[in-house]
Formats: sequence, C-alpha cells, structure tokens
Amino acid sequence: MSTGPKPATPATRAANAAVLDQLPFDDQEAFESVQRGFVAPLPDGGVIRDARGRVVFDAGSYDWIQGEAPDTVNPSLWRQSQVIRYAGLFQVTDRIYQVRNHDIANVTVIEGDDGLIVVDVGTVAECTRAAMELYYAHRPRRLPVVAVLYTHPHLDHYGGIHGVVSEEELASGQVQIIAPGKDFDRYALGENVICGNVMSRRAGHAFGNLLPSGPRGFVTDGIGIGHVRGTIGYVPPTDHITRTGEERILAGLTFKFQMAPDTEAPEEFHFYIPELKALTCAENANHSLHNIQTLRGARTRDAANFARYLDEAVELWGEEAEVHFGPHTWPVWGNENVRSFRASQRDTYKYLHDQTLRLANHGLTPVEIAETIRLPESLGRSWWNRGYHGTVNHNAKGVFAKELGWYNGNPMNLYPPPEVELGRRYVQAMGGADRVVELAREAFEADDYRWAAELAGRAVHADPEHQGAREIQADAYKQLGYQAEGPQWRYVFLTAAQELRQGVPRGSSAGTPSGRTVAAMPLDILLDFVAVRLNGAKAEHADVVIDFHLTDAPAPHSLRVHRGVLNHWPRLSGDARLTLTLDRAALAGALLRPDRFEEAVAAGLIKAEGDTGAFHELVGLLDTFDRNFDLLGPHLSPAAETAEIVTA
Repeated sequence: MSTGPKPATPATRAANAAVLDQLPFDDQEAFESVQRGFVAPLPDGGVIRDARGRVVFDAGSYDWIQGEAPDTVNPSLWRQSQVIRYAGLFQVTDRIYQVRNHDIANVTVIEGDDGLIVVDVGTVAECTRAAMELYYAHRPRRLPVVAVLYTHPHLDHYGGIHGVVSEEELASGQVQIIAPGKDFDRYALGENVICGNVMSRRAGHAFGNLLPSGPRGFVTDGIGIGHVRGTIGYVPPTDHITRTGEERILAGLTFKFQMAPDTEAPEEFHFYIPELKALTCAENANHSLHNIQTLRGARTRDAANFARYLDEAVELWGEEAEVHFGPHTWPVWGNENVRSFRASQRDTYKYLHDQTLRLANHGLTPVEIAETIRLPESLGRSWWNRGYHGTVNHNAKGVFAKELGWYNGNPMNLYPPPEVELGRRYVQAMGGADRVVELAREAFEADDYRWAAELAGRAVHADPEHQGAREIQADAYKQLGYQAEGPQWRYVFLTAAQELRQGVPRGSSAGTPSGRTVAAMPLDILLDFVAVRLNGAKAEHADVVIDFHLTDAPAPHSLRVHRGVLNHWPRLSGDARLTLTLDRAALAGALLRPDRFEEAVAAGLIKAEGDTGAFHELVGLLDTFDRNFDLLGPHLSPAAETAEIVTA
C-alpha cells in the first residue's frame, strides 16, 4: 500500500484557487493589528524546554508558513495561519500585556497597583513559565501575582497554573484563583476525565496531533499556533463568580463580571476593567467562528446564548470599551471597532441559530440544513467570522442537536442497522467489495471525493482488511482535507487518511488521566469516573459496598455496586464489606494501579478494615479503555460476550 504524501489533484487546486476570488484577501488590517504593541520575541528562537531539556514547544518549526498558499492548503486557512504566527510579548494597552503563540492559548498579564492579575494560564506549566519569564524580563517592576482568573473550564486555560504560581504561594493563600460558577471543578475535570478516553482519541484527529507539520499535514490550530507537550496541572478556584454584576477589586483595579453560562463552555465569564476601558468576552469572541458542537466531543453548546451574552456585553460596556482582548488570537482596538467586532460575532451566532431552526421547521434534516445554510455576505466575508475553529456546516448540525436532539424525524434513522452490518449489506447488494472499490475509484477520478469516501467506507466496514478500499478512501479524505478551510476538518480528514494507510498509532494519545489530575478531583467526580468504567453486564449480579474515610476531604463517602450500577453517597453505608482510610492521592493510586493496593496497605498509606477482597472485586469489574481504538472501522462492544442483545 502506498504510504507517501499525496499531491493536490487538479480539482483540489481549482477549488482552493477559487477561494482567492471569494474572500477579501486584499484586506491587510489583521497583519497590522497582530503586530501592534510588540515588545519582544520569544527567547531561544521560540524553543521552550522542560526541566529535563526536552522540547515542549518550538515556534520556529512554523517558519515555513510564509508566501503564497501551497495548493494543499485552503488559502483562507493559510492566511489565518500566517497571521497567528506572530509570537512574543505584546502590550495590549496601558497595564495589559499578552504573551501570544507560545502555547495554544494566550497568557494575559494585568498590572495592578501592587500586584499582577494573570488571566488564563495556558495548557502546560513549561510554556506558561516561559511566558511569565518573558514578561518579567521586559517590565521594570517585578510585582507579585495576586490573582489568577480562569475565564472558563477548558484545559488550555487552566493547565499551566504551576507555571504562574508555586505550591508555596498557593498554600499561603496569597494568590486568589477566581473562576465562573460553583461547578467549575466538575466541568474542568469531569469533561476531561469522564469522557476523557474517547475525547482524547477524537481530539488527536481534530487537532492534528498525529500529523507531521508541513503543507500536506499540520499547519496551525486556526486560533493558536500549534501543539504543546508538557506538565498539566490544576488548582481549584478559591473564589467563584456566580452572577452578572459582581465586582472584585484586585490590586487596585475594578473587575466587573458578566456571567455567560452554556456558551463556549458550561461556565464562562466576561469582565470589564473600567480604569483601563478594557473588556474580554473570553472565548465567546475570537477572530474565528467557534464551535457549537466540537469535533473532539463535548456537550453541545447554545448558539442563542453566544448571541445573547455578546449582545448583553454590548449593552453593558459598548459605549465605554476601547480594547477587547481574549485568550486566543489578537486584540481589537478602538470603541467603534470593538462594538463592530462583537456585534458581528453576535449576529453570526444568531443567524446560525435562527436559520437552522427556520429550515428545521420546513422539515429539513440536519444534513440538508448544513448543505443549505450560508452566512450573509456582510457576515461571511468578515475574517473574524470564518470557520477556523467551528464551521457553518457542523455548527448548523450542532444547533439542530441542541434544540431538537439527534433524531431527525425519519424512522430510517431511528433504528438503523449497525455500521458494520450496513457495510456488509451494501457491499453485497452492489456486487462485492471489489465492485464497490471500483465505483469509488470512478467517483474519485470524477472529483466526487465525498461519494468516493462514502462508497469506500462501506467496503472498509464490511472488510476492514481490504487494502483497495482503505487506499481509495484515504485518497478521497486527503483531497477533502486539502480543501478544508476549517483546520479541524482538515486534520480529521488527513489523520483518517494516514491511519487508513498506516494503521492506528500506538502509545500516542493521552487518554488516561494522570494520577495528579485524579488526585485533584473532588471525590464525587472521581467516583463518577469509576462508575463510567464499570462494566454493567459483568457487574449485574455483584453486590459490593465500600466505605471511605478520606483524610483530606470534608466528609466520609461510600459506594455500592448493585444491579450493574455504581452509586455513591457523602455518608457511610453502615454495612460495608470494607472500610478504607486514606487520602485522595492514595485512592487515585489504588484505582489507577490496583496491583499496588496491597503494597500501599502494607506500607500504611491505606488503612483497610474488613474484606480487602471487596476492593479487588470492584476493580475487577472495571473496564480498561484502549486509548487508541480504531475510529474508522467496525467496533465490537466490550460487553458483547456477556450482554444479551435487546431489541426495541
């Protein structure tokens, strides 16, 4: 099977060339704005290393993104990638600085009278520490950090916390951690752990983590420059903002908060600093259309809420704000520009929401809507509304799912056969796999790449080892990726093509949460994670009750496995087979490495009273997830051997 890089076909070259006539490429404002306030470049040529000298980020590895777009990259994505390549320390306005493109997300430093307020802290400690060192190297006053603001509970906004403040500073209480909502912990840790395995695998495709950098592979993330690897941490908030209108005085500056829940994240806030006339709408306003439904997999968002809270921000501070800054991309300056930017993004989300539901009320299905809906020219030609993170196509499907659910009203989609069975039936009906592949090749040669991928995909599901089917589907995906404006679409297609040819990579996806992350989780979320791992079919006849006395948690806890379900409560059971006294780190260690449980008991890290066999019975009922499962072929349920097939 051919594994070399494939060039763009004439049809792909023509499709990408046509983009140059569809969008205002003569508009150079973004190239000027992205360099405004430049103070200093990233040191060491943009190479950031960890304590052992390993490279965790290299900005210089993107130096090839210059000149005209290659024919294997959509020119709109190429332009955006050229803009966001500018990296280093920038002054946003008086007292506000940003380090950009040292990580996926920006680190913003606000200078108060006697301390610093850091807004969002990037993904990994090494990159964030480098950002803070760059800031301090070019500012005359080395003020201490007195507060960290997480604008929302996504990894690239809290994971680098240990690059800003030390364990000692956190323990002393001298640094406030301010975040939106009472359930920040649940959303920050739960989203990345409860569904972490499947989300991580899909993220590897959507963000191009498995692709080589280059014009036929990874370009940029569209709202950030690229990949980072390093130490991810988490520190729970010490102060929760829960309502619009709340204020905090931080180092002499006033922060006025606006809650914006169920938008880009389940909990999110905007804030305005009147002394500086500076506003952020967090990740609800970027130089890109955002996701209503993420391709990595997360709860579907509410497009109407995007519009609602952006409009409310206009009403609250539209007459005052002179600069808008965010955790991704670059700022917008000038009151008129700030108002135009937010109003344009507001109307884009409102249009997506309202027109999707208008078409749904005409009876169109999600796919039909996605093929129909187009932004008005006044919105669609604005660079900040282009699909560098979300796209109009998959966001319309997300709006439908949010408002109407997954079922589109056609009974064909209510109870369809599984994909593998459909593949077998289609292939049989069309005369066998070789005939299907022949038709797929004809479709490819006719430049009908979507149909070629569909046909070949049926053959792959029917016969995963059919090399011809895998090759032609990979060829079709390659061209679809080259044509995609949205980077996540590009990487989904290109990574699928790579895996069809080379197979599923091993040891490349961080699907299992680290012990440090698990130990930081509130106990109820940790036990929710255990419940998701419980194999219900195997546990149908089990009855296991365990009590926990956690030395670093406020209350005892208990769990029971019964009838194939794990329930847990913030109280003792009264009839436990086993009682464990331990801290959360020891509990996390026991659950992640149950083979060391007895060793921890013997060492005194865990005190066990009762039948330790109950713990071994529990962990024996838990599934271990394959972090590199195949996304492209048929799947057999892990419960298939023990569960009866239930029909409707």
